Amino acid sequence: MAQTETTDLRYASDPDPEQAEQIAVRLNIAAPNCQLPLEQRGQEVLRLAQVAFAQTGTWVVFYREMLGANGVVRQLYSTPEEMRYFEDSSDFAELQEMVAAMRSQDASKGDATEPERMITIRLPKSLHDALRIESEEMNLSINKLCISKLLQRIESRFIPIQQGRRRGRRPGPQGPRKKVVATLETHTTPDQQPLP
Repeated sequence: MAQTETTDLRYASDPDPEQAEQIAVRLNIAAPNCQLPLEQRGQEVLRLAQVAFAQTGTWVVFYREMLGANGVVRQLYSTPEEMRYFEDSSDFAELQEMVAAMRSQDASKGDATEPERMITIRLPKSLHDALRIESEEMNLSINKLCISKLLQRIESRFIPIQQGRRRGRRPGPQGPRKKVVATLETHTTPDQQPLP
C-alpha cells in the first residue's frame, strides 16, 4: 500500500512560517468595545481609525487593522446585516476617505509587512477598454484603479446571481498536497503482479 505525506501549501511570496510573526506589523490600538449598541459602533471604528492613522504611513497595514478579515470593523460588525448597516453609514464613508488619503501618500509599490496576492479575471474587451480609458483620465494605473473599485461597497442589486456551478479554481492554495511515496514492492498496475 502506498504511503502518503501531507504538507501545507503556502504562496511563494509568503514568509517562512517561523518568521511570519516577526514580519507582521501590528499597530498598538485598543481592542474595540463590541458591547456598544449598533448605532454607536461607527464612532468606535473612527476613534480607533484615528489612532491607527497616526501610527502608520502604509495603507496596507491600516486596511488590515481596520477593514481586514480580523480587523476592527469585522470585530464590531460580525454579521452580514451589521456589515451592510455600517457600509451604509457616513462613518464608513469617512473610513474610506482615510484609506484613500493613505493610498495617495503611500509611494511604495507593495508592502514588505504583508505578502501580496495576484488574481486573474476574465472580462470583455469593452470593459477592459473602459477601465484603461478611466485610468488614463485619472492618471492612475489600471491596477490602482481596480484596487480603488474593489475597496468600495457594492450593493447587492448590482451583483449578478450565479448561474450553474462556480467556474475557475478557488483562490489561494488548494489545500494540502499529498506526496505519494511508492516503493517497487507495493507498486502495481491492473495488469501487473506485485514484484517478489
